[in-house]
Amino acid sequence: MHLQGAAVSGGLQPPGIKRFARDVLRGEGIPARGTAAALTIVFTDDVGIRALNARFRDRDRATDVLSFPLHEDDEAGVYLGDVVISLERAENQAPRFGNDPEAELARLLVHGLLHLIGYDHHNPVDGRRMKAAERRALLEFVPGSLWDAGPRHA
Repeated sequence: MHLQGAAVSGGLQPPGIKRFARDVLRGEGIPARGTAAALTIVFTDDVGIRALNARFRDRDRATDVLSFPLHEDDEAGVYLGDVVISLERAENQAPRFGNDPEAELARLLVHGLLHLIGYDHHNPVDGRRMKAAERRALLEFVPGSLWDAGPRHA
């Protein structure tokens, strides 16, 4: 797992982020037995994520998290893709969702990871399925998390 971009403050430091991401993926059955899975997590600001959103999604605005699924196999295993998170957006929107910046970063990372492995929320059924997976991951891997009442973000 590769991390790049801005420094992360709070308790989710690079080794903790890697462990958290690994735990979330294992909770979803990734990697499968005997297979290695890799991904890249990029931390940026609103300017950086806006540029990516405009280039790859034709939406010229900042967002909180983008996922770029790849699922490329090679002799080393499976490369799942990239998750890009705006730390600026995470910090600014955390209070709106009742989170501190670290909890919001965890929520966004889970959301991005789930997109990499095939979850989506473009229709109500898929949205509920993804929300349930987010909630499971956050409750399991963020002790004492705020999500015991359920996530509050689409």
